[in-house]
Amino acid sequence: MLKRYFLLVLALCAAPVNAQQERKLSILISPAGSGPYEAFAVIQTRAKENHPWLRPVAVETPGFNYNVKYFAENPNLWKDTVIGSGSVLEWAAKIGMKPYYPEPLKPAGDYRIIGVMGLTGITFVSTDPGIRKLEDFAGKRVATGLITQNEWGMYPRMMLDGLGLRAKLKALNHLGTDPNVEALLDGRADISTLVVFSSDGFKHTITPSPFKLLEASKRQWHYISVPPATVESYNKKTGASFHVRRYPPNTLPNQPNELTTFGNFLLMSAHKDLPEDLAYELTKLWIKMGPVVAQYNAMGRIWTAESLSAAARLTPQAVHPGAMRAYREAALAK
Repeated sequence: MLKRYFLLVLALCAAPVNAQQERKLSILISPAGSGPYEAFAVIQTRAKENHPWLRPVAVETPGFNYNVKYFAENPNLWKDTVIGSGSVLEWAAKIGMKPYYPEPLKPAGDYRIIGVMGLTGITFVSTDPGIRKLEDFAGKRVATGLITQNEWGMYPRMMLDGLGLRAKLKALNHLGTDPNVEALLDGRADISTLVVFSSDGFKHTITPSPFKLLEASKRQWHYISVPPATVESYNKKTGASFHVRRYPPNTLPNQPNELTTFGNFLLMSAHKDLPEDLAYELTKLWIKMGPVVAQYNAMGRIWTAESLSAAARLTPQAVHPGAMRAYREAALAK
């Protein structure tokens, strides 16, 4: 009896030592109902089945521009929070690119990448057969997403400004994702903007709701390529890091020919002060749960291990050390 008593005491004493207390990690992401928010909501819901103690919490926000600014202004978040972001977005915040960032956000220089949520491509489309190249934009009405939306509104405007095209337009209206295509179909715009989201190597590509509006309209419409040399020239002129995107024929709806345009990395980022163990465990969990999320949300299909680790191979110096450790252990980076 006495022996059983001492064994019970030893077991009770050992339990707190071996058990890791649950730790919450906030993910400032995007509006409720958006793809990224819903995908991370799946991770939040299913994390307990896939990790003993890490508990990510998806937090609704107005979007990535908001995240980058709000995160910089709240140092109390740096040790227990990560954000949805973008590589060009963080560059613009760090240098203070107007009108998006009137002053440089110094903490943005201390952001580190956890992983890549997807490869984006920004493309212009038109129903006017006479608008086939960028030079045809002069005197035309262009519609984009909101200026606060980095992929849909901010990046298209950056490119139009950098190429000197915005001053030649008849109008540039920042309307929103669906509304900018609705304006094209209603005759209130000549050119609208689309964004696609892909895995590394374009094995999986997501075409969001504005594509469906175009397809359902039964109208004739086409993509307008941005030549690779134009993208490279813009980067050299400004210091930005847009990627040249080349979509083989039939990668996207109604795309019989190769499409070239510009794009970005959609990121999950942290401050460098995020503890290394949290960054490491979050990265391992994310790699593990990509296929789980894919069962419930389209974003999961582009969350392949190769895609999440793309920045670790291309720009390892920009990746959080904890995340790099996880990628190296998984043989996804050197």
